[in-house]
Amino acid sequence: MKYRQTLLLFLILVSCAFGLTAYFVSKQIIENVVEDLTWKYSQVAAQYDVERTLAPILEEVALVEQLAQHPHILSWAHQNDDPVYRSAALETLEHYRWLFRSKNFFIVLDGDLSYHYNDVPSVRSPSFLRYYLEPDSATDTWYFEQRNKKQDLSVNIAKDVHIDRTKVWVNQAIMDRGEFLGVVGTGLDITLFTNQLAHKHASSLRTFFVDAKSNVQLILDNGKFQYPLRTADFKKPNLSTYIPNRHELNVLSQLMRQQKDGEEAELLMIEQEEGRAVVSIHYIDELGWYELTFVNVDSMLPPWAYSNLSYFFIALSLTFGVMAYLYCLRVWVNPIESWALRIRSLANESEFYREGKGTHLGQYVDVLETELSQSRHSIQKMVVSRTAILDELTTVDVVTQLWNKKGLDQELDLELARAEREQIRFGLLWIDLGVMDQLGFDSCNETYDHLLFTAAQGIEKAVRVYDRAARWEDDEFLVLVRASYPCNLEQLAKRITACIAEQQKDVGQVNSSLASLAIGGVIIEPGTSKAEALALADRALYTAKQKSENSIYIYHSKKAVDQIA
Repeated sequence: MKYRQTLLLFLILVSCAFGLTAYFVSKQIIENVVEDLTWKYSQVAAQYDVERTLAPILEEVALVEQLAQHPHILSWAHQNDDPVYRSAALETLEHYRWLFRSKNFFIVLDGDLSYHYNDVPSVRSPSFLRYYLEPDSATDTWYFEQRNKKQDLSVNIAKDVHIDRTKVWVNQAIMDRGEFLGVVGTGLDITLFTNQLAHKHASSLRTFFVDAKSNVQLILDNGKFQYPLRTADFKKPNLSTYIPNRHELNVLSQLMRQQKDGEEAELLMIEQEEGRAVVSIHYIDELGWYELTFVNVDSMLPPWAYSNLSYFFIALSLTFGVMAYLYCLRVWVNPIESWALRIRSLANESEFYREGKGTHLGQYVDVLETELSQSRHSIQKMVVSRTAILDELTTVDVVTQLWNKKGLDQELDLELARAEREQIRFGLLWIDLGVMDQLGFDSCNETYDHLLFTAAQGIEKAVRVYDRAARWEDDEFLVLVRASYPCNLEQLAKRITACIAEQQKDVGQVNSSLASLAIGGVIIEPGTSKAEALALADRALYTAKQKSENSIYIYHSKKAVDQIA
């Protein structure tokens, strides 16, 4: 029952965590998608404004640019007091006036700061001269700022208090070889494009048209068009008026500069009174304006959508929890309870179980673990002992109880490596009893085995503790002698012969077999391979067999003789 309660509590917590996580993650994903779509929508809207709604201004800008480069205008700007140039220039201005949509023009000559203007209502005026600009006048700062910066084009919405006209003024500088000569342009009626903007503009959009000095020229908010004019001190409202957050304003200004430089547009989120808004920036190079489109994110995705989303995830979490609980009961809890019952039963039968130690499942497992650990240690000890016995059996000859060929072969490898490493020598004695050749014993005969055992006892008695003797094959023995000189080998060979004879005498065997006993020995130099060492010992044994008397031959290498001398 405890497992069921724990599982139920766990699934409740997991379901709650899953529901909350899924809700917030999905909400964040939806918000990101909405923000991205909103931003793309604002870019499309801005592009539409440039291509369609602002098309009249762009056409006027192109005409004004042509007018500013006309030869008659340039000639009059160079010599503003010449009546001939003046007459030709005014005719040109009148010609372009009828090409402009609002049928008006203006020109300011930098030579005398005279302002000339003509439109349809004032067509009967005897002169186009309206007034002279004054550098200290706040109403004329637009001209002097453009002249000081040598700005080619300036577009702004303002009211000219001298002629009482509120228009979209397109101010094109008259430049000749880098010299500022004046400003020429036209004033567009605002109604030419405000109706188009207000008609197509969605209620969730808020568009600002801002000039290079961050002055707000146009505002379109919820389908209503505004163009804030200069205040009492003849200053237009700045973008900072509408974005009070200094950090967001700095980021927006940086993105505006990047957009002007031709870099890719980036998504920007700004907090407004109405909520979060995505900002799209589009730079209108022909006007020197920025179009900032603010799209209210909350209007694109209403809050009730999140509430319905939360209900869905709560229901989904509960369904998941119930299904997971039923599945876990069937697949895990029921088998675990059955296993726990079996473990308790096994623990009660163990000799390590003590009454009163507790009934917790972990304590029953401890009892079984103790029993298993004890059994494992016992088995390991048994395996170690049996392995040692098997290793010994694989390296010991059954008949002679000496090492067999495998055992001495391993020892010979180690001794060769040690001789190479420490630059020392050792000896090999190859003993041939000659029993099979002389007496004709069968290798399976008991007498033959007994004779080998007796010879082996004699050899073992003769060799030193640190030497190694082994039955190599049939009735041949090989002794690894840790000695450096041939005389040592010769002494050991004689001692082996005597010990074998003594051992046979003690057991009552005839020693006639000693007549065929042959012993060959050799000193192995450092760096000698195993094959070479065995070949040298075998050659020494062969030489010993050829001798008629004293069948012992120790191979004397030149190096060994030199060291003895």
